[in-house]
Amino acid sequence: MSGGRARTTVLFVEASSGGVLGGSLTGLYHLIRGLDRGRYDAVMALYEPKPIEAELARLDVTVHHVARRRLPKQHVLLESDAYRRAKSVGMVRQVLRAARQTARLLAEEFPAALALARIIRGERADVVHLGNGVRANFDGILAGLLTGVPVICHVKGFEKYGARERWAARRTTLLCMTEAILRHCHEHGLRSADEHVVYDAVDEAWLAPQRPAEVIRAELGVPLGAPCIGIAGNIQAWKGQLVLIEAMGRLSSRRDVHCVVAGGVHRAGEPYAEALRSRIAALGLSARVHLAGFRPDIPDVMRAWDVVVHASVRPEPFGRVILEGMLLGKPVIATNGGGVPELVTHGSTGYLVPPGDAAALAAILDQVLVDLDAARAVGARARQWARDRFSLKRHVADMGAIYDHATRTRH
Repeated sequence: MSGGRARTTVLFVEASSGGVLGGSLTGLYHLIRGLDRGRYDAVMALYEPKPIEAELARLDVTVHHVARRRLPKQHVLLESDAYRRAKSVGMVRQVLRAARQTARLLAEEFPAALALARIIRGERADVVHLGNGVRANFDGILAGLLTGVPVICHVKGFEKYGARERWAARRTTLLCMTEAILRHCHEHGLRSADEHVVYDAVDEAWLAPQRPAEVIRAELGVPLGAPCIGIAGNIQAWKGQLVLIEAMGRLSSRRDVHCVVAGGVHRAGEPYAEALRSRIAALGLSARVHLAGFRPDIPDVMRAWDVVVHASVRPEPFGRVILEGMLLGKPVIATNGGGVPELVTHGSTGYLVPPGDAAALAAILDQVLVDLDAARAVGARARQWARDRFSLKRHVADMGAIYDHATRTRH
């Protein structure tokens, strides 16, 4: 007991795969850092090992691994002309989709749901917080139904939804990362009797400097006095690292500018990573573009940059790196789509450019680099805005109220 209130055990479920640490798990990590551990116990279920597990252990978070079988997306029938022709027929396409969904339910989702149900019962979880949306966490919703434990489904992307997702959403508390995501859910018929929009947050203590910027620059190969722009995120096509490289190629009058690309390569992103390396070489940028790979010290790495770039080529649900850059007081250039305009006001708390537009990105970069003092003033204003609107204290209070309501509803 704490303050006369019973402790609540929250099981966090993170189902992402790809061999990288993404924004979904990072968001849950910061939430756990901020939770009142006198009131809430945190348990984590992961679908593959993650490099953040040592940090979770330091936070006294028990981690379970769920081995979920995944049906191959590619199969021999895809090479058949007859199969492709059959798929073009509406009725046949519907039958094939239903067959694949049934196979996925039986081979992937139901076994994973049973495994999660065992964890829920073993940990005596009071509430389940699913971190990857209705489609990816369908097994988690089933596990909640099997155990009678309330489920909070955290929607963090713009996905396609069908009848089964609409059915599942009605049996959860629907938690959306931005207003844009909630609108998308409603446009696709995804609704719940209990819906919330809660912005993610970053624990500013996590951003505290560990090593000087000059040491980080030396590691990266960036000269101390050189203007440096950077982009952080897993290397995959939709994150748009290639757009930044094309923009760098257009800064022909700024041969002093260096660029850091920080992020691990997603399993599905190997061909894109190779294309990125090839384009860097073709543009003659190998001496000024530094591929840093996965960095556990990303706050220190970002602190060594003058400008933070976000370049996603499709609508970004939130853009955690944008918030991190703001809280570090850096001028942020971001693509104008998805939930990003809820974080950035152009010219006031950052700069917005059209997705995939290397010329527009180069133009803003040139503007910012010409007058870094003015850009730093934008970064300082953004830092205060981020502290006011996206504080960890506010985020944790909102989430605690949702957990408490869910457990009261259950009882």
